[in-house]
Amino acid sequence: MVAPAAALLTVSVAACSGGGSGGGSGVAATAPLDVRFALAPLLQIAEAGQWRSDGDDTFEVWVCHVPADSTAAIYGGLPLRLALTPAGAAATFTARVTPYYDALSGGRYRPVFVAGGEVAMAAGDEPQACVDAAIAGAGDATRAIIAVADAEHAAGQVGGFGSGGDPCPAQPPCAVGASRRSAYVGASDFNPRWGEVPPMDLVQHEIGHTLGWVHSGVDSDGGYLSALDVMSNSAAPRDIDPQRLDAPGTLAVNRLLAGWLGPESAWVAPAAGGTIVLAPSAGAGVTRLAVVALGDDTFLTIELLVAAGPDGHLPADGIAVHRVQVADGLVQPIEPLVGSPPFTDLLQPGESLDAEGWHVEVAEVAGAADGWSITVVPNVGA
Repeated sequence: MVAPAAALLTVSVAACSGGGSGGGSGVAATAPLDVRFALAPLLQIAEAGQWRSDGDDTFEVWVCHVPADSTAAIYGGLPLRLALTPAGAAATFTARVTPYYDALSGGRYRPVFVAGGEVAMAAGDEPQACVDAAIAGAGDATRAIIAVADAEHAAGQVGGFGSGGDPCPAQPPCAVGASRRSAYVGASDFNPRWGEVPPMDLVQHEIGHTLGWVHSGVDSDGGYLSALDVMSNSAAPRDIDPQRLDAPGTLAVNRLLAGWLGPESAWVAPAAGGTIVLAPSAGAGVTRLAVVALGDDTFLTIELLVAAGPDGHLPADGIAVHRVQVADGLVQPIEPLVGSPPFTDLLQPGESLDAEGWHVEVAEVAGAADGWSITVVPNVGA
């Protein structure tokens, strides 16, 4: 749910007549840029992949039986083997992962988990061998698979992986045999130490990859630094409250790519500036994403995150700014620009950010419960 006090946000974009910050002294524009033209690189990716994130999406759940003598480094020789079954894992995912995405998408997307099969891995097999076998054995109507190992991963190893797959050879949607959409996780989140309610944030993260989403807020070694997105540190809420076993929400740009936000929910700042009313990115307002086009394929995205629901681990409502780049037809890892890891100290009234030749400033709020005034000024000569 969205906190009523932060229901609307006023965003002002002003042209800079000199080298100063402007502070709202620029000239308001009369009309924004054409959203579809300005965001064409993102919208082309969205339109090609939205079949994955619309309506019911059937995943077959497969169990990978890792032999006791496995030599794969990812399993690290750990002896624990759990009595997992495809039906049992599917029931857990249905209880926790399905409602997470149903809520995140506003009812537009619902992953459906059904029992698939089991794969007996060889001693030298890596996880991808199990994923390949599951894809080969999946039913003709199955759109994706998720494989779960019965062995935990060694310390320092990745928890899992996921892929949005290949384009459908014909009109989408297509079966997993054609797209190879898949996710894989180890058994750590099914360890009996979790009791009856295991964490599902890792699975929620990997399902995000099957929708085509990329990482955000990662370091040069691929480590997750941001607490703002399921596609970064998906366990961030648990770091604040051990009882929070689901992932945070996701960024507005991912909602746009998934089709859960339409182009009409975005506003692109014209060079001369303008004013827009921006609702929380997870809310129900008309415009929920402000964008500064830095070039043909690079953008600043500006959104209001509210410390409630999946983002309830945030210390306060605030403004998040990210750098988004498209290269070779793919979104690259997304970079948060406000503050330092875990990037939860979002812009507050009276604070500002200089990034990519722009000055973003949040005005002081004088008892206006219906919005915050934000000025975005191009730093001429910067």
